[in-house]
Parts: sequence; structure tokens; C-alpha cells
Amino acid sequence: MSVQNEKTLDAYQKVAKNYLDSIKTDDPTDKVSKKLKDLINNSFKQVPIGSKVLEVGSADGETAKYIKSLGYNVTASDVAQDFLKAIKENGLDPLKFNILVDEFKDKYYVILCWKVFVHFTNEDALNALQKSYDALEENGLFIFNAINRECKKVDSEWADFPGSYSVGENRYFNYYTKEDMDKIISNTKFEIINFQSNTTSSGVKWLIYVLKK
Repeated sequence: MSVQNEKTLDAYQKVAKNYLDSIKTDDPTDKVSKKLKDLINNSFKQVPIGSKVLEVGSADGETAKYIKSLGYNVTASDVAQDFLKAIKENGLDPLKFNILVDEFKDKYYVILCWKVFVHFTNEDALNALQKSYDALEENGLFIFNAINRECKKVDSEWADFPGSYSVGENRYFNYYTKEDMDKIISNTKFEIINFQSNTTSSGVKWLIYVLKK
């Protein structure tokens, strides 16, 4: 695990509650965005109902809760204590898990890392992908996103963005071009089966990948 990621996790230990409060400013009737729901629904079409799914970096557990509602055996995980508490309050059994340093204890059909790679160095990203490949069932899926370098003026930075998801503590953010991320993925055994990009209303551009083992 990089120093950058270690310091970022320390920051979230301090301000996870602030992050959770910032999420609550979104539409309370739709805590999982339509775009993410559509991605999950389309990606899971070939995933057998009841399959084991791991979400890495679940925060409040809302996305994991949605996946569970579709009939899957989902495990929600995070590192900060306030996140684990929020997951439990959402009716899920939380797993304290750091994808970069902890060993997988189970095999999964799908691993979801949503807004997690934003805090990874290139080396962290490759490490997470390689470990996840080994933890997936045959034909399993790895779904993740990363911030597109095109919307930023720097490759990486320590920042706390004003407005949405401001937590009062700087964290490490790494930005990727599609070429950068494709190169990292090419150093694994994964096959890219779906790629898309989108831009949020705040101007953040995302690279979105669905990989298959």
C-alpha cells in the first residue's frame, strides 16, 4: 500500500462522519444514482441470482443494499469505523477490509470498487486488480471507476473539494487517462468487456470499466 493511500485512509478515519453527512445532502429518495443502478442492472444480467458479491469501500452501504435487493449475497466492506457503523445501521453485516493489504477470505462472482480507485496510485491500482482477479470465480466480474485526467490540470493532488463530498480533510486523488488505465489493466489477465465514460453535473469526468476473469 502506498504512503498516499495510507494517509488517505487515516484521513477518512478522522472525518468519515463528515463524508456520510455530505452524502445525505443528495436526494434522499434515490441514494444510489440512476447511472450506477443502470450499470449494475446491465452488468449483472449474466450473474446468477444468489452469487456472492463484494463491494469495496461501501461507505454508507446503500449500493450494497441495492445489490442485495436484486437477490445477491452481498458483502459490504470499508475501513473507517464510522463507515462500518453506517453499513450495520443499514441492515448489512459489515466487513472491515482493505483491498491493498488484507487477504481475501472468500471467492466472489462480482467485486465492485466504486469511487475507490480515485485514491490509488498506479501501483495501488495494479495491486488491487491482480489481487481481485485471484479472488473472483471463473467468469467473475470486476467493476470500478476512476476520474478521467481530461477534467483535471494535474496528474494527482491532495485536495478536499468544496461542495459535494467535502469532508474538511485533504485526501490523495489520482487521475487517469483511458490510455493509462488500459495499460494498467493490460498487465493483468482481465478482459475489458465494457467501457464507458460520463460527466457529472459538477464537471467530473469518469472512466467506468467492467472487467471479466
